[in-house]
Amino acid sequence: MHYRQLLLETLQCRGDHVVALSPVDSATPELSRLLVHIPWRILRSTDANPFSLVISFLRMLFLVRAIKPRLVHSHTLKANLLAVIVTSFFGVPCVLSFAGLGRLSKARGFSRMAFLLVLKIIAFFSAYQRCSRWCWKSAPLRTALIFQNPIDQTLFQTALPNVSNKQIHLIPGSGVPIRFFGPGLCQPVNQWCSDPISSPVCDLLYCGRLLRSKGIGTFLELASQLDNHRFTAFGGIDPSSKDSLSSHDLSRLRQEHSNVFFADSQDDPLLNLNSDFPVLLVPSNYGEGLPRAVVEALALRIPVITSRSASCGIFSSDIVYISDGDSSADYEDCLDHLVADYFSGLLHSRIQSGYQFVEQHLSERVVVQKTMALYESLQAEHAESYLLDKDDDRLRHWLAQ
Repeated sequence: MHYRQLLLETLQCRGDHVVALSPVDSATPELSRLLVHIPWRILRSTDANPFSLVISFLRMLFLVRAIKPRLVHSHTLKANLLAVIVTSFFGVPCVLSFAGLGRLSKARGFSRMAFLLVLKIIAFFSAYQRCSRWCWKSAPLRTALIFQNPIDQTLFQTALPNVSNKQIHLIPGSGVPIRFFGPGLCQPVNQWCSDPISSPVCDLLYCGRLLRSKGIGTFLELASQLDNHRFTAFGGIDPSSKDSLSSHDLSRLRQEHSNVFFADSQDDPLLNLNSDFPVLLVPSNYGEGLPRAVVEALALRIPVITSRSASCGIFSSDIVYISDGDSSADYEDCLDHLVADYFSGLLHSRIQSGYQFVEQHLSERVVVQKTMALYESLQAEHAESYLLDKDDDRLRHWLAQ
């Protein structure tokens, strides 16, 4: 939630009233402090349940009808599907943010057919809106589609070539808050940019849910091979995912890997890190939209080793170390390359480049500016709304009596 705080505050400073529909979780108290929060019972574990989908749709339908928003911004594929249909029904401008289509695009058989069907439904309703009780009309500029990386954007455009390019926008992630940039480039926050020592002991870090597709297995395999370094896994199990480690797995792995510290899931683990030679390891093939830990690490001047998939077509080899393959040996080669650059002085320039890239292109301030410009463009180009116009007509009729 804290990654949207600047956007929420900017909207409120502009005089807008913001209402959030979201599940109840650990961020709910802070969210409720910032705005009006309405609990919406939508769970990842029930994504494939048609009955649950219909119930969630009806809840959103009645809530939107009651709230009468001038714009709706939704996130995740399931919420996007429901939001685009509901807003089309009421003629409300809509922004859909897609995060991580890569994982879903790798599905096969029925799952892939269902994924493509959902995208086609979203594309169809994004270009139409209701204009009277029984009539609908074309409205291709009613909806904006935001993608976090060019790979997801290309995937969508390839699957649905008829969608107007004017609807599609690339805004990487939700932005890194200013507190991550700290004292600036001139002051070191770790020892990577200091004078080299003979044998640096690295702290290799894993940040994310303990999912096999996110590379926790590769991380632990590397820990078994490099007992001269320290390893820390920040993240928890996900009971709703079959791909997650279980509590039993976690207990066993704690005993098997004495050089791995399994930390409890927490907010901003990298920001509170105390390490001389930290290295973020992202051996993920999950298909993220934009791995949050990577941009945080670059802002904190922590070197990053990542899979090609997790580089998302955004992070180049000039700022991160990209593994040639998915084996632990490939990641060990990257670590050797990183240490060699440390001794030669090349690592310092790479760290500087990563910091500057995130500050200029991926900061929360930059993302909020782009998002606000998109909101204003949608509202300016789409002044008609069946839901709001209908209520305005009733009010005018009542005042005229």
